[in-house]
Amino acid sequence: MLYKVCKSKDINDNAMKSFTIDTNIEILIGKINYKMFACKNSCPHRAALLSKGQLKPSNSRIICYMHCFEYNVFTGKLQWIPNKWINQSQGWKKSGELILYDVIENEDGTVFVDVP
Repeated sequence: MLYKVCKSKDINDNAMKSFTIDTNIEILIGKINYKMFACKNSCPHRAALLSKGQLKPSNSRIICYMHCFEYNVFTGKLQWIPNKWINQSQGWKKSGELILYDVIENEDGTVFVDVP
């Protein structure tokens, strides 16, 4: 389903904002080098809010504030786990991928997100 979320100008380059759509769906929309992305505002590792994390524009990643796992915001793939977690069990380190959504920006700068 297509949801109208914001205007493109509401999100600065190399920044992100969280939005609630349909009263209970938390999404994160951001821009890296003027390319937009959208994902579920929940870390696939332990469900922390990604909006509390930080972007790494140099390699298109978001860093979760809770355990510092890094995910690519355009592919959804887990890219890096900090060495301090090396001795944790494999089950604890296991993570899925970001849930990504298609972003559509129309001619007037209105941003829509396609959430299945």
